[in-house]
Amino acid sequence: MKEHKAIQSIFVISFTLAIVGYTLTQSLFRDTETSSTSQFVVGTLDMDVLAPNGSAAESISVTNFGTADSLSGSKTWKITNVGSLPGELSMSILNLVNNENDCNEPESLVDTTCADPGADLGELGAVITASVFLDDGAHPDPVVVSNLATASQDNFALQWATNAGKVLLPAGDSIEVQLVWSSDANAFENEIQSDSVIFDVVFDLAQVPV
Repeated sequence: MKEHKAIQSIFVISFTLAIVGYTLTQSLFRDTETSSTSQFVVGTLDMDVLAPNGSAAESISVTNFGTADSLSGSKTWKITNVGSLPGELSMSILNLVNNENDCNEPESLVDTTCADPGADLGELGAVITASVFLDDGAHPDPVVVSNLATASQDNFALQWATNAGKVLLPAGDSIEVQLVWSSDANAFENEIQSDSVIFDVVFDLAQVPV
């Protein structure tokens, strides 16, 4: 007897702060097996991830981070299970990198890593708090609250699993997931000049065993 494998549909959205953008990929699993006397059709599990304006892909730009009108922002996705099988939704962050990029004189006076700029040396992510909200009515508080320091990458998947639990998405149902980021103007000085933080937001819809 062949072992049945769970079906998964995964979306990866790429972000950059201070210049932020995301890309979208979509996967579809469908298979038809035909014998001489019968036909077997495997159900589908597929996600459709859209912004509220209906755009499947768009760019987000956060410029001049550190000014009063750039210290907070948000992004909301409507996630729909367009397949025929129920799924369990999860979210994680991958490829979280803080870049130094450059180091001018004001930054070099307070940043001890300026002598060796490069990946994972920037300080921007550590002063940004990211929160994840669900609109399912069962979670009035954020299910994830973490900074965006490189070492905090695993916090998102762990907190989602702990605080959101099993987020079931039946076939045809939708849910909105919102990512909110903010920083306190008193939380940083010149050490974040020219820094950037880059990461992928991953939505994973896994088949619910029946």
